[in-house]
Amino acid sequence: MADVGELVRRYVDRYNSNDVEGMLDCCSDSVVFETVTNPGGSIKLNGKDEMREVLVATTQAFRERRHQLVGIIVDGNRAAAETIFSGIAAAELGEHVRSGDHISIRGATIFETRDGRLERICDYS
Repeated sequence: MADVGELVRRYVDRYNSNDVEGMLDCCSDSVVFETVTNPGGSIKLNGKDEMREVLVATTQAFRERRHQLVGIIVDGNRAAAETIFSGIAAAELGEHVRSGDHISIRGATIFETRDGRLERICDYS
């Protein structure tokens, strides 16, 4: 696989195409995926199987969704990316989001690689 910056861009491109298997192909078998939401609501997934379940559910939860890379900083096998997620909910999502609502979230994601694959992905929003 390519350098971490190119790998992150490939992962986001696959995300924007709703290509779950393509996203997972960018990841190691032991990938750790975390979402840190303040306050509460954080999740941690271990391995491709757990990550696949959440990715499939996410593709179904939104009629439209897109992650935009605003900027990316690469340092060795790590990258930090500023992102904007936008989407239109296909279903009720918690107490405050109804089907048809537009969502826009600015955040940051830390990526770490090992052996040319994403080993850790941690979203902060």
